[in-house]
Amino acid sequence: MAQRVLGIPLVAVGALVVTVLVALMLERTVLGRSIAAVGQNRRAAQLAGLKVERTRLMAYVICAGLAGLTGALIAGFSGGNSLDQGQEYLLMTIAVVVIGGTAVAGGRPSVPGIWGAAMFMFLLVALLNAVGAGPGLRMLLTGVIIIAVIVVASARPAR
Repeated sequence: MAQRVLGIPLVAVGALVVTVLVALMLERTVLGRSIAAVGQNRRAAQLAGLKVERTRLMAYVICAGLAGLTGALIAGFSGGNSLDQGQEYLLMTIAVVVIGGTAVAGGRPSVPGIWGAAMFMFLLVALLNAVGAGPGLRMLLTGVIIIAVIVVASARPAR
């Protein structure tokens, strides 16, 4: 976890590579477009002839693989693992997806939006840690941010 390439942490390089691969998969492959179609409207995707259940299965398999990779990275970073080790990241993950512009009920993801939201949440947590806020306050603020973004997004007129 401490390896560096040209002074850049290898984990950061790996994250960038995985992000680019996922973005390319979502934008340029049949599976990616199928995932977007099923996420926007499952019934319409089914009527269009897409194999909805197969697409959902593939999306879950991809998510499980990325979650496993993330778990391995977290275990490597902390030097061990436990059953509840990733629990603190659960609400943060939801917040990043919502703030990044992906609709909670399904829809088109925005990879740059996800990166921006991740940076925002990282800076927010760093700020709260700097002022001595406890984990309860961090989770409360994360929940308030999620609710605020959902309210603001639902108040916008539909296109």
